[in-house]
Amino acid sequence: MNRRHLLSTIAAAGIALGGMLTLPQAAQAQTKNIRMWTFLSATGTTPREVALAQIIKNFEAKNPGTKIVVETQVWDQMTPKFLAAHRAGNAPDIIWAITDFLGDAINSGSLADLNALFMNKWPAAQVADHKSAYWDLTKRGDKQYAMFVSPNYISVLYRADLFKEAGIDPAQIKTWDDLRQTAEKLTVRNASGQVTRYGYAQAYSEQQTDPHMMIPYMLGNGESIFKQDGKANFATPLGVEAMTYATDLVTKYKVAPAQSATWTVDDLFEQFASDRVAMVQGPSVRVSTIQAKLGKEKVGMMLWPGSKTMAHSPAVMAGWAVGVWSKSQNAEEAGKFVDFMLGAESEPIWVTVGGQSPLMASTAEAVKSYVDQPGNGFIRVASEGSSKYGWLTPIDFNVGGYRQALAKATQRILVDGVAVKAALEEAEQRFNRQNNR
Repeated sequence: MNRRHLLSTIAAAGIALGGMLTLPQAAQAQTKNIRMWTFLSATGTTPREVALAQIIKNFEAKNPGTKIVVETQVWDQMTPKFLAAHRAGNAPDIIWAITDFLGDAINSGSLADLNALFMNKWPAAQVADHKSAYWDLTKRGDKQYAMFVSPNYISVLYRADLFKEAGIDPAQIKTWDDLRQTAEKLTVRNASGQVTRYGYAQAYSEQQTDPHMMIPYMLGNGESIFKQDGKANFATPLGVEAMTYATDLVTKYKVAPAQSATWTVDDLFEQFASDRVAMVQGPSVRVSTIQAKLGKEKVGMMLWPGSKTMAHSPAVMAGWAVGVWSKSQNAEEAGKFVDFMLGAESEPIWVTVGGQSPLMASTAEAVKSYVDQPGNGFIRVASEGSSKYGWLTPIDFNVGGYRQALAKATQRILVDGVAVKAALEEAEQRFNRQNNR
């Protein structure tokens, strides 16, 4: 074989071999990566993270040409960051938008109409199965901009084992005075008078803060924390009464810790899990995570106390509105995953693995036996609260920052000694200024 023929043979073999090596690369090029922003990690170990990972695995097995790429974000910064990314033209295909900024997301044009993507293909029975207050919140006219996941009911979590030890029946806590007296009974002091366990606590850090307990207090007495024009309605006589109740637990009755002025929610649940607090304000979606640490039967959930006009005060309902970016180049595939992630096959996984409340009527029926198992009663409590005693922040105007404003007001009272009314007036000014009102 002459040298020219040898080189030609080698070249031909190289081309053939190269073609063989590029086949997997070609397959990879055909795979579409769908970017999704959520506060969960697809490799995490919390119940909701495990549920999400299982749902993604199921979807990808049925859709081998699509890969869901989870980009974990800080939960209270994620939606504003998405809105900025939308303006810059580099947002993810799928976003989990928090209720506080849902109105902004819809009004900005950043969310695609899910009716056009996939819902128009649904039979009427499927639409009816999804109907709820959450569903109505994401609807504008004939367009549906998101579907909810991880519905959240924020009320009182309690240590069931400590209640049993003290002979306390949570069903008998019917008034706000009952709640305070229960906190007094559960507060434990050592021989020198030092508190070793507080009866109640809430985290008042401005970082990743949950809604203030003064909100259900006000709602239960017929008053909202927002005026009709969207301005803050904190410093009313009822608002002062509600904030005084919350801060008196610390300063007057000493059944709540002064340190909670700077606690984050993670600090709060660490104290709760360590037997240093018997009751906390907390969200239903956190219960399964705490139960994983303590044992299912040690953690329960109850509705807020009532008022003269209602059995239980309305609680803040939160959650995550999952939408598709309106400028996504992969909108069809993104919509297909949203449909699957929040559909009839996946929602039972969110409930039984993730520990969240069902949104679909069919799921509630399908998981009834699971909810009836010991330790899972919180799901029923959250579902009852959501259907009978729930309150969703309005989306007709932006409410971003209201949690932080009320947390700061509490800090001003507990740490700086500012009068309650003055602190709430400061909070109103801060919120209104931040939202140009």
